[in-house]
Amino acid sequence: MLNWWNELLLAQQIFALIAIPSTLILIVQTLLLLFGIGDGEADGDLDAADSVDVGDDGLALFSVRGIMAMLAVTGWSGMALLGTPLPQTISVLIAVLLGFATLVGFAYLMRLVMKLQSSGNIDYGNSIGHIAQVYLPIPPAGTASGKVTLTLQEKYIEAAAITTAEEPLKTGTYVRVVSVSDSGVLLVEPLNQNN
Repeated sequence: MLNWWNELLLAQQIFALIAIPSTLILIVQTLLLLFGIGDGEADGDLDAADSVDVGDDGLALFSVRGIMAMLAVTGWSGMALLGTPLPQTISVLIAVLLGFATLVGFAYLMRLVMKLQSSGNIDYGNSIGHIAQVYLPIPPAGTASGKVTLTLQEKYIEAAAITTAEEPLKTGTYVRVVSVSDSGVLLVEPLNQNN
């Protein structure tokens, strides 16, 4: 090991001192995440305090993992490029550009991953004006609730519903959501035959 180190150029040793610790930190972070010791919020969350947002699109350019990935790629590519016949300045420039490209690519990848997350909360206020189908009969004049099914926020849901209609709404009847109570109960009205 010592012979390998001594055979490296000074610039390669500097790149190795950048690459080896940053790679070890990335490995430790990944292992901790796999075992559930880190929740991933510090680096994965694009609104986290340890990242800097660039632009209005939520691209977090500087995060701990992104910087470690940049340093690892810069270090290893610098070591490899300095072993080629390329001039030293070109090798260093290419290594730094590869590291920066990794940083930007990592930030973009994290933005795409964060778009996949969803809180799972349904906002019943978005159901106003939607068509629903009665699942459990709804008694007349708001005396009790029944249930309706509808697609809301790209999810097929079942929700409690009441009606002000004078006749009970039977299973299979199509209704329109008129309003939503604070407790999330939908107020529905039957669709007219003309609709």
